[in-house]
Amino acid sequence: MARPLQILLLCDYRDDIAATVREHVDALTQYSQHCVRHVSILGDLPRRLDLNHFDAVVIHYSLIACHNAYVSAAARTALGEFGGLKAIFIQDEYRFVDATIAAMQEIGIDVLFTCVPEAEIEKVYPSMRLPGVTKVSVLTGYVPEHLLSKKVLPFSRRPVDVGYRARKVPAWLGDLGQEKYQIGKRFQEDAAPDKLALDFSFREEDRIYGEAWIDFVASCKAMLGVESGASVFDFTGEIQRQVENHSRREPGVAFGELKRRYFAEAEGKIRLNQISPRCFEASALRTLLILYEGDYSGRMQPWRHYVPLRKDHSNHLEVVSVLKDGERAKAIIDAAYREVACDPANSYRAMVGQFDEAIRTAFREHQKAPLAALDDRELARFAAPGLIVMRRKATRKLTEKAYRFLFSTLLGSASAETRDVVHGWLNYLSRPLRVVVRWIRS
Repeated sequence: MARPLQILLLCDYRDDIAATVREHVDALTQYSQHCVRHVSILGDLPRRLDLNHFDAVVIHYSLIACHNAYVSAAARTALGEFGGLKAIFIQDEYRFVDATIAAMQEIGIDVLFTCVPEAEIEKVYPSMRLPGVTKVSVLTGYVPEHLLSKKVLPFSRRPVDVGYRARKVPAWLGDLGQEKYQIGKRFQEDAAPDKLALDFSFREEDRIYGEAWIDFVASCKAMLGVESGASVFDFTGEIQRQVENHSRREPGVAFGELKRRYFAEAEGKIRLNQISPRCFEASALRTLLILYEGDYSGRMQPWRHYVPLRKDHSNHLEVVSVLKDGERAKAIIDAAYREVACDPANSYRAMVGQFDEAIRTAFREHQKAPLAALDDRELARFAAPGLIVMRRKATRKLTEKAYRFLFSTLLGSASAETRDVVHGWLNYLSRPLRVVVRWIRS
């Protein structure tokens, strides 16, 4: 085998990131045949870090390449001037599409790892706009290896019958986005006479992260779920602007009305439906999955690996009967663990194998001789964040705390509609402030 490549992974890596983000970054650094080391940034690249010590630079999906708060204009310029291989992972690809493509053009991306299914990639990232770019379809997440051996309570002893966490996503994400909220609200209503112990929440401040999320999933007999993704691609951002403006003018406007006015023609034109990392986590933790009917990236079969719930909830009683039948539930749980969670094709090692192959193949075109490799101590010293980045991180943390206080304390008992209105106005009012801040910094 040729020598391992020196690869720099740029990401937004912090203590409170979602477990799936941490696992994705850790998998790339731990399982790759190349020497992959990550550096966390927020806006600018570290001033003392010379990219020429690396064969390749990879931008992780935790950074939004077209958003200056994550990858600044100066950082994109520096990446564009870098002569080595350049790759990028992208998620949430239904937004900022044109701006993201422009950022990839500016940087000179060679390899794109996308969650868009292979049959749909050309619709989103046409070769005419990204000539010569290698595009690799990957999943939004994989099975965390450490969960396979985690000790969990048996099905009968778990305190929660059905658990669910979801946020009410914006209307402009289309029908698929609405399903994340719809399945929980409708199941909760239908389950009222079933005497089930439910633990549901749709509030941002009730979301669970890190090890606490794993413990929550393992405490539930069953979890609800839908396919990941969105059914509307907003290439220019115009759909989002129109929907947000209308919702601000007319709070509580029905989703159907917004769809009819602003995105009916875009609905379902590009299929982004994917299996969610939640499906893999639940399968590994031996938690029964109750999912809307779907394809789930071809990784799961209804009635074998999950209990299918029709989108009109007409088979609710059938679903509950499985939940109350321990033997029947266990057969589905065991099959999901053996055939989904333990399938090597669903592992992070498999994803990293795809990564290694794509990087090695594309690198042949570069044949760049880097400067001497940095050791870990040198990398830590050269990549240390400056005062500006530290200030940005502190500002972000304070902003997040203020949002949590506002929505969990001041608006804790407010209706979902009221909270949506407040959130919309905060986004609207913060735009001119962000413009002023950018002007001052420039």
